[in-house]
Amino acid sequence: MSALWAPIAAKGDQVRTTGRPLRAVAQPAARLAQFPFLLVLIGVFGLGMVGLLMLNTTLQSQAFQSRTLNRQATELAYAQADLENQLDALAAPQELARRASALGMRPNPFPAFLVLPRGKVVGKPTPVSGHEVPALIVKTPSQLAAEQAAKRARVEAKAAAKAAKKQAAVAEAERKAAEQATTKRKAAEQATAKQKAAERAAAKQKKATSAAGTTTKKGTHGRGQP
Repeated sequence: MSALWAPIAAKGDQVRTTGRPLRAVAQPAARLAQFPFLLVLIGVFGLGMVGLLMLNTTLQSQAFQSRTLNRQATELAYAQADLENQLDALAAPQELARRASALGMRPNPFPAFLVLPRGKVVGKPTPVSGHEVPALIVKTPSQLAAEQAAKRARVEAKAAAKAAKKQAAVAEAERKAAEQATTKRKAAEQATAKQKAAERAAAKQKKATSAAGTTTKKGTHGRGQP
């Protein structure tokens, strides 16, 4: 029984005592007010929302960075595949032959081999002119274009020479025709001059004959008079 309730008991009642000694009851703890508690709850809830928002923003930023990196990785993979294809194309035998032809190298049907490290030469080194195996010469597009241009130039030169020859023939024919016309004109002029000279000579002779006849008649008439 508590010590606070001890005086209320009746005097005649027998008080039971226990073997444990009596002690003071501790003062009850003070309770927090409701308004500060609500403020604490609101603060905790706000901090949680801010943390959740920051976490969501961080996750979205990381997701965006992840998509960007994935896109870059895909582009780099395509670029790597393209470069590998270009490397394979450049390492192909036909490409090597084309580049060798562009550098002026020609296939040699008489190869010679150098054995290292002894330095022994197997085969007889024979220089080539480049026309021994024309089927193995891979010409570059620039070489093909140059050959086509040279071929067109030769055809045009032949056509121009033929046209010049034809024009020269026409000019020669015109010159000969002009010379013939000049010769004919000169011959006609000479014939006309000769004809005129003959006519003048005939006229002079006729005049001389007429004058001689008149003189003869006068002499005869004078001898006949007493």
